[in-house]
Amino acid sequence: MFKRSKVVLSTIFALFFFAWLGSFRCGLVLGQDEGWVEQPEILKRIEKGFLDPPECKKVVEDGRIWIHRDEQAVIVDGYVCQRNAPLEMFACPIGTKEHESIVAVFAKSRFVHASLLAVGGSPGKPVAFEPKFTPASGTTVRVYALWHDEKGETQAILAQNWIRQTGTKKPMLWDWVFAGSKIYKDPDTGNESYLGDGGELVSVANFMTSTLDVAVKSDAANSGLVFEAYTDKIPKRFTPIRLVMVLSDQAPYSIDQAKPAQTNEKDQTNDKDQAELPKYLTEPVPKRLLEFLPPKKS
Repeated sequence: MFKRSKVVLSTIFALFFFAWLGSFRCGLVLGQDEGWVEQPEILKRIEKGFLDPPECKKVVEDGRIWIHRDEQAVIVDGYVCQRNAPLEMFACPIGTKEHESIVAVFAKSRFVHASLLAVGGSPGKPVAFEPKFTPASGTTVRVYALWHDEKGETQAILAQNWIRQTGTKKPMLWDWVFAGSKIYKDPDTGNESYLGDGGELVSVANFMTSTLDVAVKSDAANSGLVFEAYTDKIPKRFTPIRLVMVLSDQAPYSIDQAKPAQTNEKDQTNDKDQAELPKYLTEPVPKRLLEFLPPKKS
């Protein structure tokens, strides 16, 4: 019995050792991420390096979130919380689900919800699983990530390009919609809680509590739509990030709605991978959005 226990313990130790070694080697290969940085220090970096977005109205004094009504945009500051893991969220509020998100933001989901309302967004309904699957609905929201490169110049990318289907190099294509999460009322106290504050701000896996969710079926049971961080395209961990969420009057994009790509006689393969993508997925980030993050303060 004692020998068997020693064998089990040795096996467990070996598994942990090789898992640690793998992560260590991964860190050496990437060669970018720094050691652990506490959130107060990250916030100081953001406050030092990011000017307030011009011509925007701040939503709450103790959060880094603004609105621009003319652009129908919500701007919120955060940082890269991890860049090498399976995802359930693209973005979450700080102190919630950083282990399965790419960006953590210094604002609660409830304030993002209120801000989307203020710029003209209409919440629909969160995903439903019973009696049949019904995807989330609501105003389409395009999410962009802005940051400063090593020279202090503003860089920007469509958020989908930081996400890929697991085990592939295919970026996520689906749009997010303003699902609106849910409010829970405690039957004993009568206190109300906005459930999206628990972490489900911008989801890539379907949750009934998401503020923003993809308008397709994307869950752990659907192996064709499970996502991970696209590590090579994401700045180093703890990089300050400014997210810009812009309303769109277009219906949420789904590959099933894509127009067939143009083909010729030599190439008759015309599958979903070759479908004609909407312009916003292939064109550079609109220049007007880069103005929300001026070049780094000297």
